[in-house]
This record gives sequence, structure tokens and C-alpha cells, in this order.
Amino acid sequence: MTAAKWDRKAPMEHAMTGKSSLWLRIVPAAALMALSAGPALAHHSFRAYDMAKSMTVSATIKEFRWGAPHSSLIVMYKDAKGKISSMSLGSGSPLLFVKQGFQPRDFHSGDKVQIIYHPNVSGLPGGFMSKLTMADGRSYSDTEASALQSGKPQGAPTGRPQS
Repeated sequence: MTAAKWDRKAPMEHAMTGKSSLWLRIVPAAALMALSAGPALAHHSFRAYDMAKSMTVSATIKEFRWGAPHSSLIVMYKDAKGKISSMSLGSGSPLLFVKQGFQPRDFHSGDKVQIIYHPNVSGLPGGFMSKLTMADGRSYSDTEASALQSGKPQGAPTGRPQS
């Protein structure tokens, strides 16, 4: 038995002829990773909301969903015609609430709140909550939504005023 000589063309020939199992594993794995990156980025998109527009509503909490990756709430409010309606609002992660001193036990059905939110692009009731003020004066602000609205990424320096 003789030892095989190294041939620089051999790895490429094996890849082209399908003899290399390594290439058959790497290429599909790389393609799968590239395709799965889209949904991860889309998950953190605010495209469903008009981030250039803010609306304010006085409402009553109907349901608060404390959960990852984002919490959400359903509120009851009076629409433009004076009719009691409900809408769903997305919000930040539970970690954002905790960092601002809130816990799940702080939100009850029937609590009166003031909400600033970015409406749905579709025009349907609801949107993404930017700020929530409780009846006792405590407030929650979604720093990610606020930074996006101001055009600055979260954690970006504010800069100095120009003279």
C-alpha cells in the first residue's frame, strides 16, 4: 500500500464531483443560517407601527400579558364616537419593566392608565406603547421605541448643542 500524494486540485475536484461529505454538510448549513437571519431581524422591526406618529389615550386595563420576548396589554377606551372599544398594544420586554420598577403584580384589570403609543400602520386600533402612566403617577417608558422615534439608536450619545 502506498501513501496518497497531496494534490492541490483534489479537494476542489471532490467538491465538484460530490465526493466530499464535508462540502455537502457545510453548504446547506450555511444556507440555512443565512435564511434564518431574516425572521430574527424582522422580529425586532417596528414596521407595523407608525413610529413618526404618537397618540395619547386614557384607558382602563382589561388584560396585561407579562411575557418574553415582549409584554402586551389590552385596554378599553372611548373611541372618537364615544363608544367603548378595546385595542391591543405591544410593549417592551419584561426586563424593561423590571428596570423601571414594575412587576407583574402592578397591573390589574380595571386600573386606569394614560398611554402614549405609536398607532398601527394599517389604521386598525392599537399599536406599540411608548409610555404608560399609572393612576398613582408611576410611569413606564419604552426606551427602544423612544430612541427609534427620535432617530437615534438605543444608547446613542445625545451630542452637544451647536452654537
